Amino acid sequence: MMQRILPEGRVALPLDAHCVRQHALSPTHNATNAARSAPCPWHASSRFCCQAAQSAEVASTSGRQSHIRFEDLIETPGLREPSPNGALQPEDHNNFVRFFRMASPYVEGHRGRIFVIVLPGEVFLKQDLLENFLEDVSVLHGLGLKLVIVVGHQVQIDERLAQMGHPSNFVGGYRVTDAMALRAAVESSGLTRMQVESYLSRALAVNVVRRHSRGGADSSDGFHYGPAVRMVTGNYVTGKRRGVVDGVDFGATGSVRFVQADSLKQQLDQGHVVLLSSLAYSAAGEVLNCNSYDVAVHAAVDLKADKFICVTDGVSEMGLPQWLPLCDAEELIGERAAALAQAEGEGEGNGASSACRFTQHASNAVHGSVTEHEYDLDCWQAMGIPTGLLASLVACKNGVKRAHLVDARVDGGLILELYSRDGVGTMISSDFYEGIRAARQTDLAAIQELLAPLEQAGITKKRSRRDLSADLQHFTVVEREAKVLACVCLQPLGATEDGIECGELAAFCVHPSYRGSGRGDSLLDYVEQRARDKGIRRLVLLTTRTADFFEQRDFVPAGTAHESDLLPSMRRSQIDAARNSKLYVKMLYDLHQNAPRAGKRIGF
Repeated sequence: MMQRILPEGRVALPLDAHCVRQHALSPTHNATNAARSAPCPWHASSRFCCQAAQSAEVASTSGRQSHIRFEDLIETPGLREPSPNGALQPEDHNNFVRFFRMASPYVEGHRGRIFVIVLPGEVFLKQDLLENFLEDVSVLHGLGLKLVIVVGHQVQIDERLAQMGHPSNFVGGYRVTDAMALRAAVESSGLTRMQVESYLSRALAVNVVRRHSRGGADSSDGFHYGPAVRMVTGNYVTGKRRGVVDGVDFGATGSVRFVQADSLKQQLDQGHVVLLSSLAYSAAGEVLNCNSYDVAVHAAVDLKADKFICVTDGVSEMGLPQWLPLCDAEELIGERAAALAQAEGEGEGNGASSACRFTQHASNAVHGSVTEHEYDLDCWQAMGIPTGLLASLVACKNGVKRAHLVDARVDGGLILELYSRDGVGTMISSDFYEGIRAARQTDLAAIQELLAPLEQAGITKKRSRRDLSADLQHFTVVEREAKVLACVCLQPLGATEDGIECGELAAFCVHPSYRGSGRGDSLLDYVEQRARDKGIRRLVLLTTRTADFFEQRDFVPAGTAHESDLLPSMRRSQIDAARNSKLYVKMLYDLHQNAPRAGKRIGF
């Protein structure tokens, strides 16, 4: 979780719904700073480019006070350097406990899950980045994750060939692997594997082991210094030769057919970390040089992994938002292909996009489920599509729910991405906002039918068809198979007396048959993001009987609605005082002034 450093070395602590149910944000923060668009270096015209987000200062209350002081702001000292013996400074105990509590739901949610992580060869060139990554791997393993690490070594192969005085030969996106290149690939694979294994074999400090071991000095159990992480590798990847393509013999260059999923699961169940490289083996016993992302995608899909993670040293340069729906990722690549096709039509292209019509006859990997999950590196690399982004898209299209792009330059990036709500990288997912869209005129009858039971019970105010039609532009619905399952109205109210833009949440309803399935959380999260996009920083709702649901999602009670100065005066005058509706408030701020606008991530 990112922190914003305040004057005099103090930080504003971000709180999570799981650790502090009720909290509010200070309205004294300047919420009118305009978001700045950050150019996307590989797709400058894309509407998906990240934008700078506003920072947040968080105030907490005990959750038991009847009056919430929005002007209160809790600031605590930032974490200091640890003492020479690794002990936590007493002043930092409170912060440590808060962060631990915040991460606890994710610790439980991730335990026992299979994660496939791609580590490209570029990271091995920077020792500090590699050590930070492997330190995080050790922590993740200790937290109960089942890890498969796929190591790339393209850069190392190039360096080894240069030492041999042999040129690196690429045709499009593929290496031509002759005998010398295969030798370099095998040597590089062994070297990178040794680097990973040696680091993860570091044992715990003796004083730590002795202090926490069950047996004392006289114990008959003995004293053992086993590796911190047990790793396995082997011939788990089966491939085939790429062969001769357009007259070019690619030699020992291969493509992945499948991975030995059952054998890998056995190793993972025994507590081992599985290490794979870009080397595969054919049915004839040949060693083949494959693409590490190809290996990783097959491993993630065949293992039915919960997450696919690409660690790179340049995620921020991609200009991507923190959350990218699968459909938007597909559209982004489609726009890039269309732009290149237009450039070719004007005589400026290189002909690559003619083979990569994304929306019509794209590579199997990016258009529907495929058997071998192949994707044409030649085509997409020529278009400037980052391989990590493409591989993440392939994995999600073939059953992996979530893919993450994590910058290796962020110390602790893996932990921050996996154990905080908003993370520090980019996540691509296929299951967040499925079926959520703006309401249309044809939805009027369905919305009216959905709200009718709540109106009859007095939970929501009655709305005529004319009223619904007038407010339809503010409605968002969840649709499945042409049936409206949920709806909500987000009504901008304008600025209050303290200058904060306000928006009201109303008519929030999920069909009884679909409650408890997470659709309400998805819908609420979606409209919160829409509110941020509209510049709304204070989200309010009036309720008489549904407070529990919203309190559990960070809405704070703020007294009687018709008496509250947290609403614009015009809205207060429209409230029926006889209903005695209670006002609940949630402040919407992004977490860090230098971070892309947050795309909230639901679940694990």
